[in-house]
Amino acid sequence: MTDDIYPWAGNFNDLAPDDQRAVAQLVVRGEAVAGTVDDLLARLKRTRCVALLREVGTDRIVGAAAWKQPVATYRRENFTKACAQIAGFEAAAELGYVVIAPDMQGKQLSGGLVAAIAEKLTEPTFATTDSNTMRNNLERSGFTRVGGEWQGKKGFLSLWTIIPSIREGQ
Repeated sequence: MTDDIYPWAGNFNDLAPDDQRAVAQLVVRGEAVAGTVDDLLARLKRTRCVALLREVGTDRIVGAAAWKQPVATYRRENFTKACAQIAGFEAAAELGYVVIAPDMQGKQLSGGLVAAIAEKLTEPTFATTDSNTMRNNLERSGFTRVGGEWQGKKGFLSLWTIIPSIREGQ
């Protein structure tokens, strides 16, 4: 991580309203989710944990990731599209909304966000991605790729899972 950035992880609802809106705007602008900022704010309030990267001096939020609870149909659809067994992940949370501000991309910051969320995991969790960078970040944080790829809106998606109690080194 660069010297001009510092991390924060915790409950989204502990953030000031302006910071909450800044996170939602970053995620929407980064196209990590479809919908409006107000729609996303409601969803972020239900997350289990968020990880942020802030710029030293300005405190501007330049990166975000979340440990969230998706609806059951979304979870099932992803496992079905990957042709992967959902056993053990029927109620799994999801690591998602990983986004870096455009002017901060290319500085290898997303891995720190994924690792910060992965450290908080206490139950089976999944993630999907069409990004090679995210695939590498997920693997480094203990996630395992399962099933096959399927066509998403931007590219081919892959499904990644983790059961924290069986991570390597534990």
